[in-house]
Amino acid sequence: MDRPARRPPSPSQPGRILAAIALPLALFLLAPAPALAAPPADEGPEEDVEQAAETQAQEQEGTDRPTHTETVVVTATRGEEAIVDSIALVTAVDSEELSNSPGTLVDEALSRVPGFGLFRRNTSFISHPTTTGVSLRGIGPSGASRTLVLWDGIPLNDPFGNWVYWNRMPTLFLDRIEVARGAASPLYGSSALGGTVQLFSRRPEPGLLRARAQLGSFGIQDAEVLGSHEADGISVVGAARMLNSEGYHRIRESERGAVDQPAGVDFRSMVGRATSGPVHFSINYYSEDRRNGTPIQINSSRLVMLESGITQENWDLRVFGQDSRLNSDFSRILAGRNEEIPTAQQMFEYSGVGGVFTTRIAEGLQAGADWVRTSWDDHSQNRFGAFLQKRLELMPSLEVLADGRVDLWQNTGTKASLNPRLGVRYHVLESTTLRASAYRGFRAPSLNELYRPFRVGNVRVAANDQLGEETLYGAEGGLDFYPTERMLVRGNAYWNWMRDTVGNVTLEVNDEGVFRQRQNIGRSRARGFEAEVYVYPDANSEFFAAYLFSVSKVEETGLRLPQVPFHQGVVGGAWHGPVSVRADLRFMSDQFEDDRNQLPMEGFVSVGLRVSYPVNDRLHVFLAGENLLDAEIISARTPIETLGTPRAVHVGVDIDFAR
Repeated sequence: MDRPARRPPSPSQPGRILAAIALPLALFLLAPAPALAAPPADEGPEEDVEQAAETQAQEQEGTDRPTHTETVVVTATRGEEAIVDSIALVTAVDSEELSNSPGTLVDEALSRVPGFGLFRRNTSFISHPTTTGVSLRGIGPSGASRTLVLWDGIPLNDPFGNWVYWNRMPTLFLDRIEVARGAASPLYGSSALGGTVQLFSRRPEPGLLRARAQLGSFGIQDAEVLGSHEADGISVVGAARMLNSEGYHRIRESERGAVDQPAGVDFRSMVGRATSGPVHFSINYYSEDRRNGTPIQINSSRLVMLESGITQENWDLRVFGQDSRLNSDFSRILAGRNEEIPTAQQMFEYSGVGGVFTTRIAEGLQAGADWVRTSWDDHSQNRFGAFLQKRLELMPSLEVLADGRVDLWQNTGTKASLNPRLGVRYHVLESTTLRASAYRGFRAPSLNELYRPFRVGNVRVAANDQLGEETLYGAEGGLDFYPTERMLVRGNAYWNWMRDTVGNVTLEVNDEGVFRQRQNIGRSRARGFEAEVYVYPDANSEFFAAYLFSVSKVEETGLRLPQVPFHQGVVGGAWHGPVSVRADLRFMSDQFEDDRNQLPMEGFVSVGLRVSYPVNDRLHVFLAGENLLDAEIISARTPIETLGTPRAVHVGVDIDFAR
């Protein structure tokens, strides 16, 4: 039966926005900032004049950044601590690093953290939303995320499928992102099996107004705006972003057929928060339309989240609700790729509600509880958990952290999960910290895994309503070495044993394609070593390098887990002067697409670069690019090879109206 084709919105709208930003403001922005008359010398104290001169000298030398002893993180323990005092290995990515990333999207910036990866080597620019689950350290990678993603303490993992819409938060809205590796289920419950990623909102500033616009490869037209204000005890901060694209071909030209078209995305995101005293209210809206490479294979998503909370000195309460919709069309592509046959039209409308409560009972003692309920069609799932954490300082240089959590999750029946963690942090020297921890983590299967079948190319995957929870037992240890404020060296080794990991198990391969089913696949193990080095020779330059070696295998067969490379890492540097330059080189070794290790995918090396020039105090122009050597990145084999992002270049402007 013929049906009208759904067409994405025209990409001209962001183009009009770009023009609206650029043309009326060009003369205003390119003009030099008005000079302020200097006050007479006798109108201020002498020390104020000296302080102003010192501040000006610092600004000329470069932007001051917090040292590793001053950088504070909160995700690993739900409390503030210096990054070198954290028992878990935490990487902090601040707003400057996000803004200076060669890529355009949040997950592209986080791909510089070794071990962070989306399913099938794709970014959110090209990925179907059901494949954007994040994996840390190769812990059971699949479309469902084994890592919990938070926004100021509220879960961002999709309540139905546990994947993540990475573009739902405009980049300008984010103050920093923390990536904490190692199972965090003793604090956060299900989904934190491999670790936790937390996005923190920018704090409101009086009269803040900033915009960014860029054009780039694949017809990208991108516009973003951020604003905030404070008055009469009320503060408001908000941001919005629109991106349209034409996309790129994911199939090699020699293998394309009549059905092959460019794949790309158009999305709109908005977030806002109002605060009055201890009370705040937030809203987040996101919608996207995707073209997945053929006329039939398209999808669209929409979500709205409302969140509110009360923050007091010793306790914090937050409640939230999200309404979501996902439409997705699937097809089977015939031999020769000149014809495709519709196989499924899926439309899911679902919702999630929940709350998070934490309290500091006494010095070093905190507790909390959270609850999430997801509803779809005739199915629902409830998850409830409560935790207790005790921090004990045995001596000034030795600290012990013990926490534990009990979770109840309900699907057709109710099951319980108990997850403890014990950690030790020891300052051997003033410049050296040792840490070690042991833990248990778990993840309950999502409604998507239990009830939704899907198809990718000629690979069909069946749902399984008999899935049980995944569990992980782990231990790790490492050190931080910081001989000066300009250098930090970190090393960490880990051992993880996983039981009943949910994977896509191949049941049959024939002329019709590949048939798989989600199953608990028994025992597997992941062992590895990770290292990071940060060096700041002076206030204007930096060098960084990070590496992860990871071996993840199924114990019964000795086969490697799909989508997990042995080696991955990044090396790069930045210089801030009249022109700011940031460059890096990412590498990843080979991995397998399938559970039988019969579909290998070669490794790759990708080079990124970003150059920024300040025209004046208000206006910066930049030129950036990803995969500048145009390396061929194989992102999937289904069984035909599909390709990741080729060379991509974009140019844009960053405007600060408040200066």
